[in-house]
Amino acid sequence: MSAKPTKLESPKVKIDIKTALTLGTLLFAIAGFYFTTTSDINALSSRVKGLQTENYDIRKRQGLINKRIVKINKRIGELEK
Repeated sequence: MSAKPTKLESPKVKIDIKTALTLGTLLFAIAGFYFTTTSDINALSSRVKGLQTENYDIRKRQGLINKRIVKINKRIGELEK
């Protein structure tokens, strides 16, 4: 006896226009949310990097000013003696 090969059939999915539009709208909304959120995160990330650089520069200048103040205070202390 020879067995007949079985034919694999894919299930047929019937989607009406209303369901297709609903799914399309949902996918469009999710994709829009994703891309705008990603864009906002990238913009904020670059802004944070700029602020970190600015903060570093300010701290560096503050350190130099503090060193000058210490030297001036030492000179004043020496002159008061």
